[in-house]
Amino acid sequence: MYQRVARSALHASLALVLLLTAGCASRKTTAPGEESAGTHKVRAEAYLFDARMHRDGKMNTFRLEVFQTDSVLGLGGRGYLGKGVLKGRMTRDSLEAYFPTASEWVHASISELLESTACPITVPDLNLISLFTTLPDSADWPAKILIESDYEDSNHPKFTVHMTDCPWKIEIEYDRQDAGWRIREFYFTDGESNDLRAERREYKAGVSVGSDKFAVLIPPDARRIIP
Repeated sequence: MYQRVARSALHASLALVLLLTAGCASRKTTAPGEESAGTHKVRAEAYLFDARMHRDGKMNTFRLEVFQTDSVLGLGGRGYLGKGVLKGRMTRDSLEAYFPTASEWVHASISELLESTACPITVPDLNLISLFTTLPDSADWPAKILIESDYEDSNHPKFTVHMTDCPWKIEIEYDRQDAGWRIREFYFTDGESNDLRAERREYKAGVSVGSDKFAVLIPPDARRIIP
């Protein structure tokens, strides 16, 4: 039972990695149970998504917050009754994510997560945070990754990201904001029993948020998942 739950949490983490990997140097992680040393204000682009995740046949709906700077992403998920379902931070080097409902957490390098899949992906030194601001067919992807572009609606271009002979895929739709192209909705499936769909409810180009939006505090009794 535990292995199945851990695998589901890893699939959720992989979805976030494939969609939201940020670019900056690695950081020192906050130790389990350790509180942050205060907050300060950070300028960021802010997204609020209505999200639905299927994990092993069960559906969970929640609001997904994404706060983006030029070097890091802060992630927060909260159920409609106010219960937290996700807290995360991504850099180019690593993902740290805590899943309160499962009392599990992941802290691993991006390469470890991607290479733990049935279709391993070796990620070169790329800043994939550009998925939030640059259309996928303009990015420099590894040769194994295929991009299908759909410009039938020029105001809402759509893209499918996948690999030959691999079951997972990502679908992303954009729209034009004052700052440029921004993600409007996305869908990830591992091709098995897990998927994540999110539709943007709100976007703000520049907001002042507390630095705690980019911090992850892990309870001392949480179980760590190792890829």
